[in-house]
Amino acid sequence: MWIAKGTLLALWLFGFGTMAWLYFSIYRHLPPNSAVDYRSITRLTTQNPFWWMALVVCLAFGYAIARSWSGPLVLWIALLVTGLIPAGSLALFLALLYKLKQVSQGIL
Repeated sequence: MWIAKGTLLALWLFGFGTMAWLYFSIYRHLPPNSAVDYRSITRLTTQNPFWWMALVVCLAFGYAIARSWSGPLVLWIALLVTGLIPAGSLALFLALLYKLKQVSQGIL
């Protein structure tokens, strides 16, 4: 059970950490009513080795914390519910990329 709890904690940390990193590196400096190219987001995330190292570090922290401290049940439920925010943001981003690909190919 500690593996599931550690994975949940790690993905929660990683999801909110990624959102904070993107905000501080891209969105904070944008003027109102402007757009961001998806390549700048992928350049800072999936194409960046530090982002992948952060995933490994979050997994290590999550497993270490869950192994040494079980925590109350309310904590894990709160992590599961609030973890839907980064997951929903990722799903929205992927859906927009899919629609962008369809538009660029003239399918729509």
